[in-house]
Amino acid sequence: MTTANGYSLFWKSQVAVLLGASLFTGPVLAHPPQTSPGITVQVYNWASVEPDTLTAAQAQTNRIFRNAGVAISWLNCPLSIPEAQAPPVCMEPCPPSRLAVRINSEMPSKLAKTSLGVALSDGGIYATIYYPRVDEYAKEGIATHSQILGHAIAHEMGHLLLGPKPHARFGIMRGKWTAEDLQSMTMGTLLFIPHQSALIRQAAFGEWRRPLLEQRHGKPH
Repeated sequence: MTTANGYSLFWKSQVAVLLGASLFTGPVLAHPPQTSPGITVQVYNWASVEPDTLTAAQAQTNRIFRNAGVAISWLNCPLSIPEAQAPPVCMEPCPPSRLAVRINSEMPSKLAKTSLGVALSDGGIYATIYYPRVDEYAKEGIATHSQILGHAIAHEMGHLLLGPKPHARFGIMRGKWTAEDLQSMTMGTLLFIPHQSALIRQAAFGEWRRPLLEQRHGKPH
């Protein structure tokens, strides 16, 4: 297996409102049209991934979700601003109106060898990517760091939005990615399958939110 697989039960609550780009270290991308579903994602780059790599990874995630009919707005939270000066949105738990992605520089000791991350909703709505594992898979020479990171982010966000047992036999939500899947990343063809795209659009519009708010848990896989 050559990728991350997180597991969680959570649905997106509403079309999020963009905050001013001046509050964050990076630009806000892909402003969702008012008539289309959108997701706002705040990013904590705790692994200090190079800005160009992170921007390219976010572009990959944008493309994957755009194919599913959903736009993403990114809020890149600063890492070095003193607490008193940090934007409140970056200091408080992520609310139901947004998702959060944390890119970590360290991995849990018991993390499965094939897992890049985890999705959970305890105390917020978070997806965590373990960047050392991204680096390991990039060394295989099939997909780049940004391609792997972007697809891993999309996969973990998928876990947060799709509800229980979101894995499929095909596409980005496969339980086990193969070398062929990594090759598909490079071709831009590793995507959500149609019924997953429909569910993600419904989640982005805030449908079926309440049952999932009552079933919060998460684990890596």
